[in-house]
Amino acid sequence: MQVAIGIVVVAIVIYAAVKGFQFYIDKQVRQLTERQQALVKQSQTTDFEKIEQLGLTGGSLAKLEALQSAGQEVDNDQLPAVSKQLTAITSQARGIRFLDAQQNLKKVAATLDTIEQRQAEIRQGLQALDDADAAHRQAVASLEKKYQNIRKTLLSQNFSFGPSIDKLEDQLANLESDFDHFSELAKAGDHDAAEKVLDQLHHDTGTLEMDIDRIPPIYKDLVSGFPDQLAELASGYQQLTAQHFHFEVESIEPEIKALQQAIDDNIALLGDLKVTDAENGNHAIEKRIDHLYDVMQAEIDAKAVVDQQQEEISKFLTHAMNQNHRLQIELDRLAQSYTLNNGEVERTRELNEQLKNIEAVYQADVTAITSKQAVFSEIAAHFAEQDEQLKGIEEEQVAINKGVASLTAEESKAHETLQRFDFEIHAIKRQVENLNLPGLPKDYLDYFKVVAKEIERLDHDINKLVINMDDITKQLIVIQADMATLKEKTSDLTDAAVMAEQLLQYANRYKTNHEEVQEASVEAQRLFTETHDYARSLEVIATAVDKVDPGSYKRIEDSYYANKQADKMNDEA
Repeated sequence: MQVAIGIVVVAIVIYAAVKGFQFYIDKQVRQLTERQQALVKQSQTTDFEKIEQLGLTGGSLAKLEALQSAGQEVDNDQLPAVSKQLTAITSQARGIRFLDAQQNLKKVAATLDTIEQRQAEIRQGLQALDDADAAHRQAVASLEKKYQNIRKTLLSQNFSFGPSIDKLEDQLANLESDFDHFSELAKAGDHDAAEKVLDQLHHDTGTLEMDIDRIPPIYKDLVSGFPDQLAELASGYQQLTAQHFHFEVESIEPEIKALQQAIDDNIALLGDLKVTDAENGNHAIEKRIDHLYDVMQAEIDAKAVVDQQQEEISKFLTHAMNQNHRLQIELDRLAQSYTLNNGEVERTRELNEQLKNIEAVYQADVTAITSKQAVFSEIAAHFAEQDEQLKGIEEEQVAINKGVASLTAEESKAHETLQRFDFEIHAIKRQVENLNLPGLPKDYLDYFKVVAKEIERLDHDINKLVINMDDITKQLIVIQADMATLKEKTSDLTDAAVMAEQLLQYANRYKTNHEEVQEASVEAQRLFTETHDYARSLEVIATAVDKVDPGSYKRIEDSYYANKQADKMNDEA
């Protein structure tokens, strides 16, 4: 029983699967059949007759025939073949040849895709033929009207084209001949051949139209604009020369003649319809004319500058020369008392030579103005350069004068400083002598002698007939530093000697009972009286006393410096 039930179930499943596949294939077949029928209807609506009525010939006719052949192949072969294939697929599904049916469905779908693309290409091809016919008809009307307008322009404005008119009319005639040929091809329906002629017609017509637009302004400049400017330049040049103007290069008259020839050459270029060359030639002529205007205007402007600045430069030059003369006198006077180390005399002489050169150029320019031979632009350039030079010279003169003006004040201050140094070293000497010391350390005496000799040398150099203030200043700086060091050494010497004496006296109270103090006193006394090493003497006795009486040295030291400070304040008061 179970086996029988299993068999029945399997049979039911197989039956359901078969029916399911058959239903799926039938659905696919219906969809593809609908596509095929739609393509049949579309093919029937393709309007070959409309294009046939255009009466095409040549390459255009060949294109139409190829499209017709392709359409017939679709209608007579490909679409009927698809119908048969769909019928066969239905039979295969009924016979349970599902795999074959599935593969054939894919083939039919691909075939229908190809037919759709082919039909689209046919429609596009027919539309292109129709568009070409319409475009050529439009081109015929447009070009015919354009040539009528061009001829009207050439007839009504022939004076604006000058020598170009004949060749322009020849070009128009050639274009009209080519246009007739194009019209014949278009009317005959050979649109492929007509298209090639039309492309050339558009190019040549565009060129002619551009020439017609470009030539009138070029020709107008050549026959009126430029000649009027040359006449104005010639008249202006004559007026300026009558007013005794001169120019750096006497080439204005030859340039005016050369420009007239350039105008004639450009007119000839227009006669040959070399429009671009003539246009470039006009630009060149315009620049040359502008340059002539600039040259003459530059002289007019330069004369105004020269008239304004001539007296100013004269006064400036005279002032600078007077200043230099006074500076030379002052330097000669100072040189009798001081050594001038910065080349002031030599530089002032150089400035004098520079001023002479400026004066020579200036006088030559004034002579040219007086004799009516002046090129004002050159003189204006000279004036500008001379103004800069004179400003620079004046700055140098001020700097030199400022550099030497302080020499006398510096000398006076140096004398005062020397006197102060002399007083200070004598005061140091008296201070040391008042200590009544048994002698002085050798290094201190040597340093004292060095400073004394420096002061002596400064006294000698500052009283020479000719003083080198740079050297005096350097000596003052050295002595200032050395004097500070000597004062410090003197203070150290005094402090050590006085405190050593005080501690030696203080140590007397401990010598009897403390042998080490006795021995330290003997050594300290020897250092004090024999070797004069007061610092070492202080150190020896202070160390010994501090051992037996701790803090004693500090008390004596504090008392000493307190008294010293009080004495200093009393002296300052």
